[in-house]
This record gives sequence, structure tokens and C-alpha cells, in this order.
Amino acid sequence: MIMCAGAQTASFSGLIKFFGNLLWVTPIFIILLTAAGCTGENLGHGYSRKGEYICYKGKRIDKEGAGDLDEFAVAAGRNLTLANNVDAASFTALSPDYSKDRNKVYYRWISGPRSWVVEVPGADPATFEVLGLALAKDQNHVWKEDRKVEGADPQTTRILTDRVWKDAQHVWFYGNVIQGADPATFESLGDDYHYRDANRVYWIFNVVKVVEGADPKTFKVGGE
Repeated sequence: MIMCAGAQTASFSGLIKFFGNLLWVTPIFIILLTAAGCTGENLGHGYSRKGEYICYKGKRIDKEGAGDLDEFAVAAGRNLTLANNVDAASFTALSPDYSKDRNKVYYRWISGPRSWVVEVPGADPATFEVLGLALAKDQNHVWKEDRKVEGADPQTTRILTDRVWKDAQHVWFYGNVIQGADPATFESLGDDYHYRDANRVYWIFNVVKVVEGADPKTFKVGGE
């Protein structure tokens, strides 16, 4: 009886261990199965094409984030439309930020571990091209994230760094005009922080500052 009880105890312990492992493995299995269900042709930048659907890292972009898109839109301060009715056959991943099909352009918003692929309203997919980090243009507009940069000229836009660019009329920093900067002579000094035009030297990181007293003709990065 003692041996039998021991055997029963051992069998019961084995079942507990089995189901415990099963409970631990099952969520991982479900995640892997879900991801595997939306993987197919690799399109680059984390995107894949599975039949009539487009996926980002194993999740359909027309479904992922649908439950809390409205809440995120409030935080972003704008109306957002999830990438529904994507034309999978013509879908192209342009960068980690931007993608397009024959009908629309899309931008991928990120917040922590979450992401939402949304439409860029009014963008022209035929002429859309990526210029830098969350920066692009088409024949009509310059785009920062999923918004038009009002007043920017796409025909004369020239990128200096991911944060700074210029057109024929203005110098831009994160979509805002750098007041007083001369676009004709404005240039980077090569370290992603210092710039100059004919009149001033600028230090640009998260804000734009004029380097007081600096002579733009002789100023060198690393110098006094």
C-alpha cells in the first residue's frame, strides 16, 4: 500500500509538472503560432506579404492596434486611420517609418513596444520618397511623420541631417523654420550638431541655439 501510494503520488506529481510546463509553454506556442500565421514573402524593414494581407513582425497591419488606436490618436493630437484595405500586391516597404501601395502611403507610429501603421492622408504614392528619419516628400508636399510640413517646398528640399533640412526659402528643424537662417549659405559643419550660414554659427540638438561671438568664416568644430 505504501508503494502504491508512492506510485500514485509520483504520478500525480508528474501530472502537475506536465500541466505546469504546458501552461508555461502554451502562451509561447500561441505567440509563435500567431506569428507563423502571418509570415510570408519578406518585404524588408520588418514587413511581409501573406496572400492578401500585409504583416509587420508577424502581425497584420490592418488589425494590430485597432483596439486602442482612438486612444493613441488622442495622445498624438490628430485623427488616425489604420491601414485598412491595403493593396498587398503593390505594397512596398520604403523604410522602418514609411510604406506605400498603389493607392496610399502609410506611416508607422511607435509608442514603447506598440506600433500602429496608419494612412498618410493626401500623400501621393506615385511620387513619394523617403528623405530621412520620419521625413519624406512627394511632388506636392514635404512630410514629417504623417503630416504635411506647411510652407516647405518639395522641389528644392535638400537634406543636411535627419533633423535639419532646407529648401529655397527656409532652413528647417523638425518641421519648424529656423528664423533668420540663410538657406543659400546654410551648411552642416560635419558633426550633426554645428551648422553655419554667411552670418551665424548654430548649435542644434533638441533646440536651435546661435553660438554667440562665433565667426562663421573661421569657425571649426573642436576649435575655440
